[in-house]
Amino acid sequence: MPEGDMRAGDMPEAGGFAAARADLLEHARLGLVYEGGDFSLTDWTGTPSLAGVQCVGTAFRGARLDRVALPGALFLRCDLAGACFAGAELRDVRFVECDLTGVSFEGARISGAAFLQCAMARARLTGAQVSDSSFLRCALPQARFAGARIDGAALLECDLAGIDLSQVVATRLMASKADLRAAEIAGLVCDTVLLVDADLSGRDLTQVVLARVNMMGADLSGADLTGVDLSGSFLKGCNLAGANLSGVTAPQAHFAQSNLSGARLVGARLGGANFGEARLAQADFSGADLEMAVMTGASAPAARFAGANLSYAVLAGARLEAADFTGARFLRTDLHRANTTGMLRLGAGGETLDTDPQRAVAELYTPQHVRPAARET
Repeated sequence: MPEGDMRAGDMPEAGGFAAARADLLEHARLGLVYEGGDFSLTDWTGTPSLAGVQCVGTAFRGARLDRVALPGALFLRCDLAGACFAGAELRDVRFVECDLTGVSFEGARISGAAFLQCAMARARLTGAQVSDSSFLRCALPQARFAGARIDGAALLECDLAGIDLSQVVATRLMASKADLRAAEIAGLVCDTVLLVDADLSGRDLTQVVLARVNMMGADLSGADLTGVDLSGSFLKGCNLAGANLSGVTAPQAHFAQSNLSGARLVGARLGGANFGEARLAQADFSGADLEMAVMTGASAPAARFAGANLSYAVLAGARLEAADFTGARFLRTDLHRANTTGMLRLGAGGETLDTDPQRAVAELYTPQHVRPAARET
């Protein structure tokens, strides 16, 4: 057998570990791939560095790699189930098609790392610092990220069932089609996070911060977002039917083309928010601040705006049949071409801008349907 070509089960049980360890380190020093080998239940604590190690099909089940530095390491199809990387430095490390079931990365510093198609059920990343790293098609059910700090990470096409994100502070996090209905999310703080097509339907999100979050196409139907910070968030095309957004802080938030039918936004701060072409049937905006909000083309029959501030709001082309504006405050509120049939204004005050005939004609003008004048002969 060539030197260093160790296979799983070949390593002697006692003194052989020292020789195998030296062989692995020599392979790393020479930039060679170490294939096979069984280091299960071995203790690497105190090893200063495993920089550049490249392991293929190697077993490290239950191994201790606490506080070990592994910059530039590669683990391909390795069995690392139950291994411990607590406090380790995982810079530019790649785990490809590895079994990381129950692995501990608690308190580890993970930067520039890639986890590709790994089994990571019940993996523990509690208190870890994760930056500029990616998880692609990984199975992460019941994984624990509680208290982790994430600054730049992608979770793409991952199974996140029952994941624990409690007390996580996340910036520059991207997750696609994340099913978070069973996730632990109490105390989650998100800022500049992308959660496209996420499923948070029916969830209590009152202890979550979602500032400047892009949740385009997300399912938030029936969710409780009472008092949540949605400042500058992008929720275009979301399903928010029946959701409770009372008291939310959402200036400049984007709800265009979203379904907010039956949603509660009582007392919400929505200055400059965009509800263009949104479905707002029977939504309740009572007491909300909608100054300079845009509801162009929105469908809001039987919606309630009692006591709302609609100063400089734009409701041009909106459907407002039987909408209740009792006690609302208007100031140059644009109702151009809005359908106000049956709209209630009892006790409302201020100025509205009604339909401008010339503007309406111009908007309805279609050059293709205009017959050119006959030329004189």
